[in-house]
Amino acid sequence: MSNGTISVLIIEDNPGDARLIEEMLKEAKRANFLFINQTTLSGGLEELLSNKIDIILLDLNLPDCTGLDTISIIHEKVKAMPIIILTGRVDEELAIESLKRGMQDYLVKGKIDSGLLERSILYAIGRQQVMQELDDSKKEIQDAFHRANFYKDIFAHDMSNILQGILSVAQITKFQLGKTNDPNEILNIIGIIENQIIRGSKLISNVRKLSEVEELEEPLNLIDVCSLLKKAIGNLKNAYQSHSIKITVDSHNNSIVIKANDLLLEVFENLLMNAVNHNENSIIEILIRISEEYREGLNYIKVEFIDNGIGIEDSRKVNIFTRGSKENNYVGGMGIGLSLVNLIVERFEGKIWVEDRFKGDSTKGSNFIVILPAIELRK
Repeated sequence: MSNGTISVLIIEDNPGDARLIEEMLKEAKRANFLFINQTTLSGGLEELLSNKIDIILLDLNLPDCTGLDTISIIHEKVKAMPIIILTGRVDEELAIESLKRGMQDYLVKGKIDSGLLERSILYAIGRQQVMQELDDSKKEIQDAFHRANFYKDIFAHDMSNILQGILSVAQITKFQLGKTNDPNEILNIIGIIENQIIRGSKLISNVRKLSEVEELEEPLNLIDVCSLLKKAIGNLKNAYQSHSIKITVDSHNNSIVIKANDLLLEVFENLLMNAVNHNENSIIEILIRISEEYREGLNYIKVEFIDNGIGIEDSRKVNIFTRGSKENNYVGGMGIGLSLVNLIVERFEGKIWVEDRFKGDSTKGSNFIVILPAIELRK
């Protein structure tokens, strides 16, 4: 409704009946009505494409369609639109079937007056709004249910793996107790336990952050990409002090500003951890290349994370960012890292995908590419 006026589409091929409906609604006391009349179903459907309509008054016997077929066709096109049947037939079975198929009311011509017609229209619009709100609530409940199941599955699967890892190490320690004096072996055992604890902590953190990203709309601010990357690199090196990591940043500018928030740090940290966790080389090499890219009429900042790790098979590249997929387990076995990354990047109106480090050879490392809308570039 616009400015308190209800726009009514009357699909009626009898000029006299259409005129009578208009006269009745002109006498309405609780609302103002704007009338649009079409004489065929096809004309009515075209009208719906070009005008904002609040409710349809539909005759079942039209030149191009009759009976229940009329209902089926129009309801398929506009399921969220309240529709009232206006017909000359007194047919209870037809009336019941019409309501079953989504019509809001069934009125017989010659047995209605201005008050009844106005009341029927207002009630129909109100019921349709309530139905839409119920559908929206149902969808929200279903989405919440799916999210809860997703989180439950992650904890059940990944926490079980983490605890099993700790248990295995504890059993090895018990077996080796008193049989070894090699400090390196003891340190290795302690290192495995520490790694499992870090995995568990990261899992809990990622689930919490993913939930926050889905439920909250954090404001976007001006963020310096290079400063955030420097922080992510520092955090990575502190967390993986036992690894030999060589990181090179190739950027045409020292300061690149985009519109985002601190969640962008999660993107950078997750992608950097991928490069470390899925790398079997004695020296882990990561090249971070920052450049500009123009696509689809927009300027983007392109950030590439190029590693010398184990790579990703082509068959896994498409679904690797899909939440809950097996491919998503690429991130530390957590099944959540890249879905979190993808969700955050989408919030910033950007895109993320993965390519081979060397085109055509998926075994020689990966190139995770993030593009984000450019705001400002400073030399």
